[in-house]
Amino acid sequence: MSQWVEHYGLLGVFLAAFIEGEIGVVLGGAMAHLGKLSGVHVILVAWVAAVVSAQLFFTVGRSQRDSAWVHKLTDKRAFALAIRWIDRHPRLFCLGYRFVYGMRVVGPVAISQSHLSGRTFFLFNLGTALVWASFGAGLGWLFGPELAHVVRSWLTLPHFIVASLVALGLFVGVIGWRGRRSARAADPAP
Repeated sequence: MSQWVEHYGLLGVFLAAFIEGEIGVVLGGAMAHLGKLSGVHVILVAWVAAVVSAQLFFTVGRSQRDSAWVHKLTDKRAFALAIRWIDRHPRLFCLGYRFVYGMRVVGPVAISQSHLSGRTFFLFNLGTALVWASFGAGLGWLFGPELAHVVRSWLTLPHFIVASLVALGLFVGVIGWRGRRSARAADPAP
């Protein structure tokens, strides 16, 4: 991803933000710090990429609601608990999923299976994507080239996969724990 940003500039930021997410935006901010890109343009391009990718995952999830691959996901207990939590607190989930590493794809698909309207998701998507893009580019700007060097040397595909799996496991664990806690609270003790 860092090669895309370094080689293609704003197009690289867009592609990295669309495909991977955070790292491309942070690297774009670092490039802006070095004077190679405009900070405002990095934020705008990352914002558009984030909105488009989340809308794509939401739309595909919603339109494929009855497909076998969606049922395979929704038939699992943890996903059902997540959907119930989203149905109870849809706006809170929309505000927060984007800031949980590894939830960029899972979040919009899960929300698409809830009762939240497409219009409401779109409005939250616009706002949270702008905050996310500004925050990511700001991190890159503040920590500048040092962060770009660390990310380029440390972030390899195996590290990314492990970090994503850990984040997903933590998210599913928290949802499961909250579901069990809610079920115990709803069940009166004998």
